[in-house]
Amino acid sequence: MAIVKPSNMDFSGKNVIMIISGLPGTGKTTLALSAPDVLLIDADEGTARVNPAHRKDTSICKTFDEVKADVAAAKGQYKTIVVDTGGALVDMMKDHVISHPDEFSGGTKKSGGISQQGFGFVKQLFLDFSADLRKNFNVVYIFHESKSKNGDSIFYDLVCEGSAKTLVYQPADLAAHLFIMNGKRMLGFTPTEEYTAKSAYGIRGTVQVPELKEGDPNDFLTKLFTKVRENLKAETAALAPQQKAYDDLMAGVPGMMEAITDAESANQFAKVIDTLPHALTSKKEIGAIYKARCKELGLKWDAKQKAWVAGDAKS
Repeated sequence: MAIVKPSNMDFSGKNVIMIISGLPGTGKTTLALSAPDVLLIDADEGTARVNPAHRKDTSICKTFDEVKADVAAAKGQYKTIVVDTGGALVDMMKDHVISHPDEFSGGTKKSGGISQQGFGFVKQLFLDFSADLRKNFNVVYIFHESKSKNGDSIFYDLVCEGSAKTLVYQPADLAAHLFIMNGKRMLGFTPTEEYTAKSAYGIRGTVQVPELKEGDPNDFLTKLFTKVRENLKAETAALAPQQKAYDDLMAGVPGMMEAITDAESANQFAKVIDTLPHALTSKKEIGAIYKARCKELGLKWDAKQKAWVAGDAKS
């Protein structure tokens, strides 16, 4: 393990986890395949519906063990794993728990089917799988949606097993609702009353997805992921001046603390701590170090005098 200062953090190689959800026919799979150097995990057998010009290398899996084996073989060969669909993957994980009772004790009901504890195993499988994927790939989870009405309100919800609907958003950096508006395909990254979404790294609001004409490159997500990394790099660069001010100030803190030797010097420092050229979290950190120094000297805070006093002093 190593502690890295914010100014030295490099996210230029960050892998992105993204969810794309939408109703049938909105072009979710084609959009997902626009990510860089894709291997498609076709858990829903939907590859046939993709325009042949936009198809990518595909793994057609029937079990979660097959998915894991193909992902392991893909390391170093591809940059992105697309899972079509996330709901079908969760179903595979549920079947995996049921078919491996020794590994997932208590995962099935006596009457058959998955138990509440089994769903807990499924949740952990999904989180562990996503974390392992991120180490080596960008990840795009495709989810079908269903449309429900409550009075005059419409809500688009993921088609996914039970409580897993909320779980799948946990590892995702971005989640977008794909829909058609005025004949144009749109991606919504900011949650609304109609759908759940997730924005980050400067990617927010609603973005139009260009229609692909014959011969056009299918590279929308490739450009989007590049934009994510550029935004992260820009944020780090913007932080650099603040980080330098923080580092310069914190370098002088040991000397400041050495100058505090009694109640008088402690109270003198209290008058100047707010005037220091604070940056980032320096004020909070110096305040904590200052209090620790006072306690080290046996000083006590007198609420009536609003001052530090010697430990044996009477208020």
